[in-house]
Amino acid sequence: MNPSAEKIFKMKFAKLTIMLNVIVILVAVAILAFFGLIPFYSIAIGVLCLIVAAVMAVLFRSHYKRDKAWLMKQE
Repeated sequence: MNPSAEKIFKMKFAKLTIMLNVIVILVAVAILAFFGLIPFYSIAIGVLCLIVAAVMAVLFRSHYKRDKAWLMKQE
């Protein structure tokens, strides 16, 4: 892999890692909210976090497939 493709790969990997970490954190906050550890609007916060996590999961999957196809094209 040439140096410019390696830099691009590192950025794509970092993007996917950050997206996955945000998804995990949103699910964790939603679980905490559903158990009542957030005092106000706990159900609303939990539902909102789950919706955002689901949308991000769909985006993550599409980005992952696109980046994997790009990586397979590299030498």
